[in-house]
Amino acid sequence: MKRLKQFKWALIVLIAHIMIMMFFAVTLPRQTAVPMHWNIAGEIDGWASKYTALSFFLGINIFVFLMLYLTPLYSPWYKKNEERFERILPNLTTILVSFLGLISALSMYIAKTENRELSVNILMLLIGFMFIALGNLMPKVPRNFFIGIRTPWTIANDEVWLRTHRIGGVTFVISGILISLKSFILINSATFQTAVMAAAFVILMYPIAYSFVIYKKLGN
Repeated sequence: MKRLKQFKWALIVLIAHIMIMMFFAVTLPRQTAVPMHWNIAGEIDGWASKYTALSFFLGINIFVFLMLYLTPLYSPWYKKNEERFERILPNLTTILVSFLGLISALSMYIAKTENRELSVNILMLLIGFMFIALGNLMPKVPRNFFIGIRTPWTIANDEVWLRTHRIGGVTFVISGILISLKSFILINSATFQTAVMAAAFVILMYPIAYSFVIYKKLGN
């Protein structure tokens, strides 16, 4: 019970998400198509039936909550860094559960109103905020196989893990800012949209190459 209290905000968000999904389950017509995927140009290119979407959204969010909450039961790394894990897991769970809940609520709202005009901008804003929030947690993540920037070089060495996640925290925040700004810049050019997303992706991938370089440097 004491540990559950540490996850109270994530649990509150999850309960709110379940209630919102139940509202849409009751109010949406059975034949409603729900958007499930956007392409790089910001166009909806994947749809699902009402009940498939509801089951997926609720299932993935409950799964994420349980996987993070139950980390002590299956992670061999947890006992090695229990104090550090307990400092980040509640916040990480709240961030991910909130993001997944908001994305699913947005999809269901689009299905209900058939209004797609602002959906992409809001989606990019949510993704950007998620990366910014994760970037602030990144330097605090202890070495493990489940959470963080897991490359052969970060897993093999504590110093490589630490340095990579310090850099990763910065790159996640920068990418999040870029993606968030993209949601406010209403330029319909496919080239512009692709360039912004490509820049954010390259910045996000930088820590992977950095971990290899640091590993080789420390090895020498």
